[in-house]
Amino acid sequence: MATSVSQAQHTQVSQEHDKLRSILEKKAPETLDELKTKGTVTEKARIKLVKLCVSDLVEKHGFTEKVALAKNIIAVFPESPGGWKRGRIYSHSGFLEMRLRNIRRKLEDGQRRYRSNKRRCEDGPNPDKEEEDGSGTTEWINLMKRLRPSTDNISSIKAAMQKTFTWRRSWIAKHSPSLSEIFEEYPHFLDMPTLLDTEFGKMFEGKGDLFLRRWEATIIPKLKAIAIMETGDLASLKDMENQNEDEKCYTMLVVLTHLLPPVAMSRCSVKFALTFLVDFVPAGSSIASLCDDCSSQTNQPQLICVGNLRAAAKQHVIVGKSDRITVPLEEGLTSAVDKLFKLYWVCNLAYPCQLSSVFCFFEHIYDMPLSTSRKAKVLKLSSKVKASQFTA
Repeated sequence: MATSVSQAQHTQVSQEHDKLRSILEKKAPETLDELKTKGTVTEKARIKLVKLCVSDLVEKHGFTEKVALAKNIIAVFPESPGGWKRGRIYSHSGFLEMRLRNIRRKLEDGQRRYRSNKRRCEDGPNPDKEEEDGSGTTEWINLMKRLRPSTDNISSIKAAMQKTFTWRRSWIAKHSPSLSEIFEEYPHFLDMPTLLDTEFGKMFEGKGDLFLRRWEATIIPKLKAIAIMETGDLASLKDMENQNEDEKCYTMLVVLTHLLPPVAMSRCSVKFALTFLVDFVPAGSSIASLCDDCSSQTNQPQLICVGNLRAAAKQHVIVGKSDRITVPLEEGLTSAVDKLFKLYWVCNLAYPCQLSSVFCFFEHIYDMPLSTSRKAKVLKLSSKVKASQFTA
């Protein structure tokens, strides 16, 4: 009797496998050919396969039998290097479930198996309901984590970041996750640093490009004039005429640090303070090694310049040593400073205390409300800049 049951089950499974093969032979024969010749299938072929199989599943069984379909796919396409992974195909965030969610989302309210008791907020997802209506933040986050930042995927990644903006801002504000936790959840901040510009621009409407517009064109000349007037040191600043843009930027960061020195309690010299914003390592240093400097006294993200500011082959990298985070930047020092400042706000990080006044002055450039309590010197310097006919 047991043998008969076993044989019947085996026959039923074989029939299901044959049905799946029949569907693919009819609608996607190239997928089977690819499996036969290469031993595996590409990501594009897998997506097509999932669409075909899920369409047939919904037509014949509704939204049930997902696991059975997954087992049949794995049987027809056994795991191999680069092949299906069981978790990826029928887990909560697997290929089949993602496709089924997309189909559910397009159903009319009367066709849904589950309906939300309350209307979803228009300005962001409701995590308490995402299991019921098949949509939500988790789906978008999982989608982003799977996508590589290729030309074909950039628009999808940006769309997913847009969809998850409200949830992300709420999560960061309420739970204060570490830098590594934020980048683990949203890894494309690492490989697509321009997302920091987009995020900051949504947080502070119309202020995202103010630093780049003002720093070199307006702030640097005004700070130079103020420094000469207060110190009388014309000779050292006159050399700026022969400097490139990165050198001019660094020179004025030095000037700004002298005009807004560290507070006494930070126990930091003016000369050393700037290393908490920009530091240097020899040319040829690997990016991976930038987190290994145990002598560093800062736990906050900083800019590291690999090479000399005068060299054409230099590179700027945002480094969070305590979180072992590196964000390589393909841009000049002014843009790198802009990115670092935005990172602090996007990730809700405290400024390094040694440079709190300098970062507060950056807030003035972005037309943001000054956040630090020790802002008397910043306000005084800002007034001097405005008195020097400061314009946007």
